[in-house]
Amino acid sequence: MMKNILVINHFPTVIPPTSGGTLRYYHLYKELSRYYNITLLSQTLGHKTGFFLYSPTFREYKVEKELLSNEQRDDFQISNENSYEFTLIEYMKLSYQNTVYKKYFNDLYNTSDIIIHESPFLLGYDQYLGIDSKMRIYNSHNHEYVLAKQIWTNEKAKNFLPILYAEEKKLVEGADLVFTTSENERESFIDIYHKNPNQIKLAPNGILPYTWIKKISKTTNKGTQAMFIGSEYQPNIEAVEFIIHRLADKCPDLDFIIAGGCCNPFIKLRKTNVKLLGRVHHKQKLRIFAEADMAINPIMSGAGVNLKTLEFLSAGIPLFSTEYGVRGLHLIDHHHYIHAERENFAVKLNDYYQKETLLKEVSSNSQKYINDNYTWSKIAKGIHEEIEGFKTSNL
Repeated sequence: MMKNILVINHFPTVIPPTSGGTLRYYHLYKELSRYYNITLLSQTLGHKTGFFLYSPTFREYKVEKELLSNEQRDDFQISNENSYEFTLIEYMKLSYQNTVYKKYFNDLYNTSDIIIHESPFLLGYDQYLGIDSKMRIYNSHNHEYVLAKQIWTNEKAKNFLPILYAEEKKLVEGADLVFTTSENERESFIDIYHKNPNQIKLAPNGILPYTWIKKISKTTNKGTQAMFIGSEYQPNIEAVEFIIHRLADKCPDLDFIIAGGCCNPFIKLRKTNVKLLGRVHHKQKLRIFAEADMAINPIMSGAGVNLKTLEFLSAGIPLFSTEYGVRGLHLIDHHHYIHAERENFAVKLNDYYQKETLLKEVSSNSQKYINDNYTWSKIAKGIHEEIEGFKTSNL
């Protein structure tokens, strides 16, 4: 009989998924539902709520996020600013309140064999952690505390970093298994939380192979297109700012196509060789991938394996990227991608964009490498084996 797994998360699935987080959340558990009965318990704000059945062994409850009252915000010293940081802080604080989400968790907990946390932000709901005998897993998207120290810019929000540290430390210590997206993240968890290395495993970000996508031909005689896509997330926003102000003028022969929520802060900007598309639906995204001559990823911060990098490479698009943009993938410069840092990014683009033979060879190498090693099905199989191996060794 299949074991029942309850997964708790502060954001919901999106079908088809588009952002990095939703891509991992949906596809990984869809594949893992081959081995277990998977129930996702998600929070949503302003989107459809209710029960969603994706298959006989894969389902999701989307619960409307509640908001802290002004009195609670004052008590917790939480700003009313609508920012990335304070949204996450509010999730942490709400997890210790009597919310509708908590009622769902308590009901589903009773029929679950394994509890998986996607982040430390909802830890308060799991009041049985460390008390019961049910298996706990932290399937981390990032090392959240380290990432927050790196990208949180609001000075008031930074006062909550010790709370985030304590929550993530408690989760790591209480988890039977911790999965990280890269070896660097694994080492970071070991160093900071002193967790037994045998309990921290790799579960990198993955891909649905896009081997067919380049068969779509361009619709017009457009110029050479360099694409970037990303959610409204600080490292992506910084990358767009760099493209607009540091690359566009220095690479006049390239058209920069930018899609996703990362466009929002710049949507009124006008530049002849920069096109800001904003959020796009899945078919638009595939069209952008099909028409792009190259992808660029000039990010300089973040954590985990970068999902946009996996998508670019799986689609057979030549990639120009910083070391940060290809972190954790063990890619080789000039074999899988063209390495460029911000000080020489424009020079690299101008030097290489017309070298079609080299770029075709590089993209072919990376496409095979990614599609052979980073599929969601392969990653889910590895997680299944680690769970069953751990359970067997602890009988």
